[in-house]
Formats: sequence, C-alpha cells, structure tokens
Amino acid sequence: MLADYFEYHLVLLDLNAFSATSGGRIVHLTRSLTKRDLVIAISFRRGLRQTVEGAEYARRRGSYCIAITDTHLSPLTRICHETFLAGIESNSYGASYAAPIALIHAILAGTGQHRQTHTLAIVKEISEEQRRGSRWYHD
Repeated sequence: MLADYFEYHLVLLDLNAFSATSGGRIVHLTRSLTKRDLVIAISFRRGLRQTVEGAEYARRRGSYCIAITDTHLSPLTRICHETFLAGIESNSYGASYAAPIALIHAILAGTGQHRQTHTLAIVKEISEEQRRGSRWYHD
C-alpha cells in the first residue's frame, strides 16, 4: 500500500518509479538495477524477507539504497546507505501508518521543491485536467 501510494505520486511528479510489492516483482525489477538507480525499501518491525533480500540485491548491483522503517534494529538499516525512521506503534491492535505517510509526503514535497519549475508545470496541467478532464463524470 505505501509503496504503491509513493510510486503513484512520484510518477505524478514525472519520475520513473516502480513499486515492487511481491517477491517476483522484486526479483524482476532488481535484476536491471545499476549504480544510477535509487531504491527505497519500505518495511517495518523485523522486515519482510522479500524486501530485505531485494534491498541486499539492489545494493550489490550498485544502487543507492534508502530504508523507511520503524527501528534501528531493522535489517534494512545495515543494508541501506540511509535510513528514515517512521514509527508505526499504536494503542490499537494494528499498526498506524500515519508517520510513514507523513514522511512520504515530506519526501514528495522536497522532491517537488527541488524541481520547482517542472513541478509547477505538472501541477498546472493536473489542475486543468481536474476541472475539465474526461476521467470525471459530467451531467
């Protein structure tokens, strides 16, 4: 879910992004990685095996790896070049992904600011599509 959400918004910002949320997709996408690629591995608690192994393979291929996780004890922190921590603890029986979503929003905002002229052109086009686009139902 988080990876797909992140991918959607990176593509919206006109970046080549691919989410890999299954073992097979991770294997196939990491096979073509190079030192020119950035990999963001997202996994929490002990870390899903397929995500951790995908990050290991990406690092061996020379890609720059960033981890988004909730603890310094995550195996991703040992594999990746950089780590961003976003807690998922909750008073409820499940995890809360409010902090990871906020972190993703901060990364997206920073990316948009870094490419401000290009981002503003994209936002203008999106705004026009929201007003007149064929995706929306009209009476």
